[in-house]
Amino acid sequence: MNTQIQLQITGMTCAACSARIERTLRKLPGVDNISVNLPFGQAHIELDSNVIQVQQVMEKIQQIGYGAKEELEDAETHASSEIRFYKRRFIASAILSIPLFWVMFSHFSWMPDLGVPTQIASPWTQLIIGTILQFFIGYPFYEGAYQAIKQRSANMDVLVALSTTMAYLYSHYLIFNAIQTQAMHHTHYYFDTSAMIFTAVLLGKWLESIAKGKALKGMSHMQSLQAQMVRILDGKQEVWIPVTDVGLGATVIVYPGEVISVDGKLTRGQTEVDESFLTGESKLVQKSIGEMVYNGSKNITDRIHIRTATHHADSQLSRMIQLVEQAQHSKPLIQRQVDRLAAIFVPVMILCGMLTFLVWNYWILPGSPETAWHHAMAVLLVSCPCALGLASPISILITSSLSARRGILFKEGKHIEGLYRMNCFLLDKTGTLTEGKPSVQSIDAPGLSVSYLLRMAAALERYSAHPLARAIVTAAEKKQLLLPDATDVKEVASQGITGYVEGIHLHIGSESWLQSLHIPIPSDIKPRVRHAGESKLHVACQGVWKATIYLADPIRISSSQAITRLKQHGKVMMVTGDEHAVAVDVARRTGIETVYAGMLPADKLQLVNRLQSEGRRVAMIGDGVNDSAALTAANIGIAMDSGTSTAIEAGDVVLLRGDLTQVPAAIRLSQRAMRNIRQNLGFSLAYNMITIPMAAVGFLEPMTACLLMAFSSVTVVCNALRLTKQHRSE
Repeated sequence: MNTQIQLQITGMTCAACSARIERTLRKLPGVDNISVNLPFGQAHIELDSNVIQVQQVMEKIQQIGYGAKEELEDAETHASSEIRFYKRRFIASAILSIPLFWVMFSHFSWMPDLGVPTQIASPWTQLIIGTILQFFIGYPFYEGAYQAIKQRSANMDVLVALSTTMAYLYSHYLIFNAIQTQAMHHTHYYFDTSAMIFTAVLLGKWLESIAKGKALKGMSHMQSLQAQMVRILDGKQEVWIPVTDVGLGATVIVYPGEVISVDGKLTRGQTEVDESFLTGESKLVQKSIGEMVYNGSKNITDRIHIRTATHHADSQLSRMIQLVEQAQHSKPLIQRQVDRLAAIFVPVMILCGMLTFLVWNYWILPGSPETAWHHAMAVLLVSCPCALGLASPISILITSSLSARRGILFKEGKHIEGLYRMNCFLLDKTGTLTEGKPSVQSIDAPGLSVSYLLRMAAALERYSAHPLARAIVTAAEKKQLLLPDATDVKEVASQGITGYVEGIHLHIGSESWLQSLHIPIPSDIKPRVRHAGESKLHVACQGVWKATIYLADPIRISSSQAITRLKQHGKVMMVTGDEHAVAVDVARRTGIETVYAGMLPADKLQLVNRLQSEGRRVAMIGDGVNDSAALTAANIGIAMDSGTSTAIEAGDVVLLRGDLTQVPAAIRLSQRAMRNIRQNLGFSLAYNMITIPMAAVGFLEPMTACLLMAFSSVTVVCNALRLTKQHRSE
């Protein structure tokens, strides 16, 4: 049985670490999928629990030198702990480095006399301070390097440990060599180089963790909307209980100014609600008795009672957080390619460092190991896969958080990568181009009572989730009709529904469906003048046509604007199960030129497959059960959250606001994210291509190399943070 788990991972320092964990776990039997998120410090794993257990996975992670636990930290907690860790290490390293830097600057001829005390200038003092720095401040790097080497791998820790150890051992050698030459106080030792390396690397990691913390704030704010305690009505008393203990049907009380903590229907009071965080819509929404309110929205004007409709874990906000986290843990194709590069990057850089030493020591300046060592160490220090590893995850993290604020949920990072490439858009009509809230306009039922016909039809249609079916049931409820039970109910997707009501065999559906069942529609039944969004359903009793129900579903105000924008990205087509006349009218009013009407679910699927075979990248946009197959088959499936749960599950992107203009907005977010990722990757690759040769030919000192390495990671994160500013400027 496949199980999805998430683990908190500690000890990762760069992309090579996350790539090594993924590579190791993929070799385990029973592990079907693994994605390690470096910024979050978490692993998302899909495994077969019949083959392997969570504990075995954790033990394997620990064997390769990392910590693993099942208790996940939230984004802000993880970022805060990382910031504190690097801050403490940096401050300790900086304080210990001051005496060594004091001595170092005193050796420069262009510096004034710094008056270094003899005790500090003493080689033994430098050795003691250097040893503390090397093995106390540097311990995490050594531990990480040891675990990496033990697994025949390499990461940033190996580069830092190797370069600082070279400096420490060479200084150690110089001290004992100076004893022989009686020149102990005239020799320049390189403990200060190790100090610079540790201080610069830790400063870079501290700044990087601060920047990542800013990027994670959007996710943390979403989680902060999840209330821990709620006020419920117990008899006549108001009682506070944990939100996880609130059952279905409980009455929750929310006062003005408080955040609503459950999904449910309003049973008392009338208020305005701020749903901006859930839908991206800034204006207040009026809520009356019987209407749904959602967890995470804010009550504004009145004290209200809410009857819970879902469990806390199934609320819209909880689902939204789960989808955002899922998107941030999944990796787009471009990141997987970078991970493969990061896995070989460090070994290649070690080889470059060795070649630099050999070339300088045996060819450029023979017999000058000190200079060769300096340049080799600069190569090791300036090269680091951190910037490469952060290039994509940070941008995906920020984009998924920003899109969620606008009511757009990407289920996986690969969908952010792929959406902007779509060049063919297939749109369902009902609930996508139209409001999805049709209403009964009139009923033609010659020889029958309209109320009787509506009562019988609603008794059968209440077993369907189709918008037209709901409209018939709503019309019956408004007339306060008592609905009898129906038996042997069977729904035929995109066609109609059949069953028995009070012993009468009913068929309700399209004209073509009834005719296929050899139920003739009288020739004297003339269709009325149709207008956009209007549909009709025929009712047959005992195999004989009895009535026609006319329903109207108004076109969304934003549909025309959305179609105009979508045309800038590719071909736009309508695919609907509705009649051709209605579909053509809606298409004409919204600006769609290509229409496929009377489409069954299999027809929609076949159309998607045909367009893909022609080389088109297809995005399917829909909201009904009959769209599910096409949503799944399309390159990107976009589901309207106002639709059925089946369509939402099948979609790759979910539009919480049910507004078609969110599609071009999502495409724009996808474009920006990928442009940002390419900028980050381009900068990272250019940085390495420029600085590594500069270090090899002697243009970079080790300290400068450290600062440049730290600068590269911070630059990538800051560039990703520009996505937030672009979002605010809209």
